Amino acid sequence: MSSILDGILVLDFSEYIAGPYAGALLADMGAEVIKIEPPDGGEERRFGGAARYRGNTRMSLSLNRGKKGLCLNLKKEEGRQVVYKLVEKADIIIQNFVPGAAERLGIDYDTLSKIKKDLVFISSTAFGDIGPYRLRKGFDIIAHAASGIMSNYADEEGRPRGPGGLAYMDMGTAMLSALAAVSALFHRFKTGEGQKIETSLFNTGMAMQSSSKMLIEELDTERNEEEMRILKSAHQEGKTHTQIIDAFSELRIRTEQPDTTRPIEVPDCNHRPSDRLTYPYYRVYQTSSGYIGIAALNAKHRNTVSEVLGIEDKGTNVQMGDISDDLYYQQKEVMRKIEDKLKTNSNEHWIEKLEGAGVPCGPVNYASTLWEDPQAQAVDMIWQLQNSEIGNYKMPGHPIRFSKTPVNPGDGAPTLGEHSVDVLKQFGYSETEIEMLKKDEVVK
Repeated sequence: MSSILDGILVLDFSEYIAGPYAGALLADMGAEVIKIEPPDGGEERRFGGAARYRGNTRMSLSLNRGKKGLCLNLKKEEGRQVVYKLVEKADIIIQNFVPGAAERLGIDYDTLSKIKKDLVFISSTAFGDIGPYRLRKGFDIIAHAASGIMSNYADEEGRPRGPGGLAYMDMGTAMLSALAAVSALFHRFKTGEGQKIETSLFNTGMAMQSSSKMLIEELDTERNEEEMRILKSAHQEGKTHTQIIDAFSELRIRTEQPDTTRPIEVPDCNHRPSDRLTYPYYRVYQTSSGYIGIAALNAKHRNTVSEVLGIEDKGTNVQMGDISDDLYYQQKEVMRKIEDKLKTNSNEHWIEKLEGAGVPCGPVNYASTLWEDPQAQAVDMIWQLQNSEIGNYKMPGHPIRFSKTPVNPGDGAPTLGEHSVDVLKQFGYSETEIEMLKKDEVVK
């Protein structure tokens, strides 16, 4: 059975995460993806001990799965000429160099589209190719900060909290780049024209907040102006990040529920905002064997939770936005009762009870438990791959399922330059020419 992108050739010049993962997603779907790396390898090869991984780090094994590896020196004219020959047959280019680097290397859109007019060119940067921030360099944590996502959370000391161990902006941008690439291919199929596509970490961060960040002029203008006033003087007044968040939460409640007089209350820690997190029906709770999340966001589910747990709550039929002050304090007590009840039995027990009654819930999984998770296995999200130096390895698979062109595990990530000779032969280079390129340190 053919794959959905059979016959599509992708040249992937990208490094780190956002670019390489986009290439991996396209490779999963059947595209031939040639990973073009400099003589010392892509940056993702350096995120691990050199002796332990021999250049095949976990990041490289994950993000370069299913690709062919071509090691090529683009700083040499001969190396650029090899690229230009490959571009003649290419469909998609992926690059996420720092601003100006692609132009200096001669692999920018204007240069390559003259060779292949219908080329789809993905430029994935920190802030995009236009605007006052276009020359800024950036990584996931920079986008977390600049896009406003980081302002929603605090660490243990009450400072803005970074992304932690997961690069959400990078991975999200990669998915948008892959979506953009296949969308542009569809446009090319209809019109015959290629185009340059720009994705950025900053745009991804903004887009991820589209359902929660909104300014309705009639309702929010005054509050927004007050928030700006608070921010302007906050640091001169010695306000911490959590105090700023609390002030915003206070404004939100006073404008959303003008009749309330209750103070903003937070848990006994510096992780804020938390007014909504005291809501007892949308929280993570500890059980006797682990943690589970409960998401009972309608009256039916809230009533069911109360019935299953034997908790009395007169506010289950009241919408979140209409909770009175008296009911709010009762809800906090309900939360404590739910906490105490859930600790009396295991994850498995409560999930069976709650799911059986129709309440959305689920366990907090850890990486070590997911390898044997039956759902992850059923949807083929655990892939077994191989690297010629490291050997066999498992990793999460492709997130999309196609009914007629299924995505199947391909090859593992290549070692540095593993397919250099094969790729050059594929594009018409003779063994003599390849040996000369090696001798001149153009390829490796």
